[in-house]
Amino acid sequence: MILKNVIDLRENISKHRQDMYELANYKGIAHPDVIKASRQLDEEIVRLQKIIQEIRFFS
Repeated sequence: MILKNVIDLRENISKHRQDMYELANYKGIAHPDVIKASRQLDEEIVRLQKIIQEIRFFS
């Protein structure tokens, strides 16, 4: 179950990263929509890091 969550989260991060790059190319890196997308991406990355840290702790 945890492994599936990690895989899904990594896929979401990859997709959101690509979406953010495209948005930045279209609107510019300082646009509020790009900043919002970047913050959401950061939150997903932190969530993934926490899961990985927990897995390592219990291994």
